[in-house]
Amino acid sequence: MIRAQLARLRRSRTFTGSERLLEFLGFVVTETLKGGGGALREVVIGNNVYGREPPYDPRIDSTVRVEARRLRAKLKEYYAGEGQMDPVRISLPTGGYVPEFALQPDHAETREPHPSSAEGIFREGMGAAIAIMPFRSLSAEAEDESFADGLTDELIFRLQLAQGLRVVSRSITFQFKDQAYSLADAARELGVDAIVQGTVRREDDMLRVTIEVADPQGFVIWTDRFDAPARERLRLQERIAITALSRVRFDSSAMRSSKVGPRPSALKALGAVYRGRQLLDEQTPGSIRAALQVFEFVAANAPDYARGHSGIADCHCDLYRLGLVDHDTALREASAAVRTALAVDPGSVEAHTARATIAAWLEWNRVAADEGFRKAVQLGENARASRLHGVLLTIMARHEEAERLFREARTIEPFSIQQDIAETISRYQARDFGSLRAASPGAAGLSAPAEVLVYRALAHVFDGDAEFVRSQLAEIEHVTDKFPDLMLAAAELQALLGAPERGMRIIDGEPGASTHFARAMLAAALGRDDLCLDMLEKAMDRRELSTVWIRTDARLDRLRHMPRFSALMERLNAFVPTGATGLADPLATVQP
Repeated sequence: MIRAQLARLRRSRTFTGSERLLEFLGFVVTETLKGGGGALREVVIGNNVYGREPPYDPRIDSTVRVEARRLRAKLKEYYAGEGQMDPVRISLPTGGYVPEFALQPDHAETREPHPSSAEGIFREGMGAAIAIMPFRSLSAEAEDESFADGLTDELIFRLQLAQGLRVVSRSITFQFKDQAYSLADAARELGVDAIVQGTVRREDDMLRVTIEVADPQGFVIWTDRFDAPARERLRLQERIAITALSRVRFDSSAMRSSKVGPRPSALKALGAVYRGRQLLDEQTPGSIRAALQVFEFVAANAPDYARGHSGIADCHCDLYRLGLVDHDTALREASAAVRTALAVDPGSVEAHTARATIAAWLEWNRVAADEGFRKAVQLGENARASRLHGVLLTIMARHEEAERLFREARTIEPFSIQQDIAETISRYQARDFGSLRAASPGAAGLSAPAEVLVYRALAHVFDGDAEFVRSQLAEIEHVTDKFPDLMLAAAELQALLGAPERGMRIIDGEPGASTHFARAMLAAALGRDDLCLDMLEKAMDRRELSTVWIRTDARLDRLRHMPRFSALMERLNAFVPTGATGLADPLATVQP
């Protein structure tokens, strides 16, 4: 209940724009719940939340005391307004930093446990039974009707392959085609835990497919939508079905082995996880924070389902990757969540994937990460495991193996923004600029992820296509302003194209919210080599994730002969073991 309350505070209007106060509160709450409240002193908070260099000294720095007063005021404002009906009150008593928790009076006597927390979300059984009803075409065109039937067939074929799922035969479900029926009656007649249905709509040369999964009472558990050119009909059927299979699986070893079945609360948990995955796939700062709230809700309300906890770890890893939280915070929160996930289900594919991601991104233990990703895919197909393993191998300059893993990930989950990002960054770092240039410039339209736009533009810079880059600058400026690691990208690209004026104003001004790595790349573009090396050293000190690319990033080629750069490479190699292949020459396997 306390963790759920913390999630409410994070998404409240009162705390909008108060990320550092939320980080302060999250740190002291988490430490207290773990039994570490007695160690919550000013210097501990100063170093863990505010990351002072040199270490925080309360005699000369009053930041923690000032922020504590602001936090107390914010909490008072929240509970006087939008939080007055919340079940739990969190406060920070004056004179200390150990939070206190209390049930609010209206909830102290009437509270009831969540249905899943009392009995768990699984029961004895043989997996989940589902019915895939005939999809409906919303047009009168015969070819659209044929597409809808074909998509239904493809979904039946793909989903019956999943371990832990039992799918009703086509010959039975197609008896409902063109008939009016209630979902509750159909679920009762077919004896299923969930019903899948959907529609197909065509607009000009585009097809839009909407899928929804409903519980036996007819309430929607989750819904999704896919758009693609109508000319790709057969391929689209397969891609949608494969993606649905990847996302509909319960991450439960007992479910995979058909030892348990889902209670009604399990379907609600699955729906929440699906929404969390949709948010996580968007890969924007706001969507990842929203996903974190979803996974925290699942973790609090489905204690026998590891996916909530592994989702929390995934979110902290992605927040760290984007430069939105510091290394120590991400490591602490993600590691605690993964330990819980593995305690709940030692055979959870997602938990092992999250553990390997922590080893790769946060512990910089590439050997353990390599082994962890392999362990995850041995337990079951997982697009995230294959995709992140591919990124890891790119860091280790094993590019052919990385491409094989990217292909595997794409076959498991064809629709994935995270996949687009991973492939784009990895191909840029492998200096495969040609393939990035060959990608259709408007393939992802204006909704292309920020990282895809930036690294595709950099590939065009190094391939000499300045006009393309200029055409992308306005969109890059628009989509990168909330990404600390990318918010200087537009100024950097302008400098690389011979217009350094804006970059010079930025680099000589206040640092703002950008990461040290972002400032280093801007300094490199401006020819400020010493400043670039200063920023890279600070980025390494703070363990910013982007520093793993120092060995291969083309933007740093001019500095590679410098002794200070060689010292950076030695530090990086000490943190990032490259395995048996080694990388004595950081560019041994790539061509400038």
